[in-house]
Amino acid sequence: MNINKAKLQRLLHQYLNNNISREDCIELLNYINDGDLHGMEELIDAESFDLDHGPEFSSKQSADLLNKIKSDPRFGSLKVAQIIPEQKSPKFYQSKWIKIAATALIFFTAGLLFFQHQKNNTKINTSQLNNNSASIIIPGSKKATLTTSNGKVILLNDAANGVLDQTNAGNVVKINTGQIVYHNSGHSSTASALVYNTLSTPKGGEYQLILPDGTKIWLNAASSITYPTAFTGKERRVSLTGEAYFEVAKNKDKPFYVDVNHTHIRVLGTHFNIEAYNDDTEMTTTLLEGSVQLTKNKALSFLQPGQKAVIPNNSDKIAVSTANVREAIAWKEGYFIFDDEDITGIMKKVSRWYDVSVSYKDSVDDQKFGGTFYRAKSITELLQYLGKIGKVHFAVEGRRVIVMK
Repeated sequence: MNINKAKLQRLLHQYLNNNISREDCIELLNYINDGDLHGMEELIDAESFDLDHGPEFSSKQSADLLNKIKSDPRFGSLKVAQIIPEQKSPKFYQSKWIKIAATALIFFTAGLLFFQHQKNNTKINTSQLNNNSASIIIPGSKKATLTTSNGKVILLNDAANGVLDQTNAGNVVKINTGQIVYHNSGHSSTASALVYNTLSTPKGGEYQLILPDGTKIWLNAASSITYPTAFTGKERRVSLTGEAYFEVAKNKDKPFYVDVNHTHIRVLGTHFNIEAYNDDTEMTTTLLEGSVQLTKNKALSFLQPGQKAVIPNNSDKIAVSTANVREAIAWKEGYFIFDDEDITGIMKKVSRWYDVSVSYKDSVDDQKFGGTFYRAKSITELLQYLGKIGKVHFAVEGRRVIVMK
C-alpha cells in the first residue's frame, strides 16, 4: 500500500486525538498491517508519543486493545476483515512492528476508554483517581535506614554526605544520594571481632550499598540485608529478606554466600537478582552472568546465565528454567515489566513501591497483564493504564487502593 507522508501524518493525528472516521481508521490500520513501516516511528514520535512517557505493550495487550476498538459501538457493523485482512493477521503478532501497532492503538483506545469510563462506568471514573488522596501518593525514592552493630539507627535520606560511622575495619561513608560505601582502613581484623550492619528500605524506598570487598548491591523497596563490616576467614556471607540485585566482586579464594528463606546461594563473581519477599509464596533467583549454586536442605541446583531458579517457601524443590532477565531486573533500571502477570502480583509491586495498602472488592485473578511502565510516574497514571487494558477498576481512599471489576 502506498501512502504519502502528509496523509499518514494526518491519519495518525486524527487517530491519536480520537476524531478519526471509520473509513480513515480502516485505511490507517490496513497501512500498519501492510508492514510498510518507513517513517512510522518518526511520525508517531512527532505526534508526542515516547516510550519514556508511557507503557510499552506486549502482543497480548495489543490484541486486547484491538478487540476494544472492534467492539466500539461507533464502528457498528465494522468487520474484522475490514480492519485486518484475515490472510495477513499473523503479521499482527510479529515482534518487529507490534510496537508500532500498539502505539497507535494505545492512544486511540486511551482517549476512547477515558470518555466511555466517565460516561458509562458507575463503579469508578477517572476523577476518583485524581482526587487529593491519589495526589499524596508519590513514587518511591532513595531512602533507607542503617542499623549499626551497637544498635545505632541512621536515617540515610536525612544524613549528609560523608562519614556515617566508624567500625573496627574502617569507615562507613555516604557518597551521594542513595549510596553508602564501606572503606576499609587496611588493618586486618580477627573473625572474633566481626560486627554486622543492616541496611533496610521501607515501602517506597530503594538504596545501593558497596560492601568492603567491592561487591555492589541494589536493595529494592521493603527489603533488608545484613552483612559484616569486614570479610574475614574463608567466606563472605550476607543474609537477605525482600529483593536485591548483586554484582559480586570476584574472589576465587573466598566464595560469597547469600542466606535467604532457608536457602543458601553460593557464588564467586556473579551478577544475579534475588526476589524473596515474605508475603510471596516462593523465591526467585535470576542469573545474568557467572555461576550460582543453590542449596535448600538436601536439594542442590546450579544456574547458568539466562536461567532462573524458583523455590517454593514450603518445599525444597528447585525448579530451573529460562528467565526473562529484563523483567527480573526492571526494578533496578527504574521501571515495571509485567509479563502475562496477574493483578495480585502487580499490586504487590505497586504496594511496595508506592507505599500503599491494597484490598480487593471483587476477584480478578483470571486476568493477565503485560507491558512496561516507568516507576517514576504517578500511581494515578499506572492505575489508569491498567484499567484501560483490562477488565479491572480502581478507587483510592487515603493510602488504600481498592481493586474491583
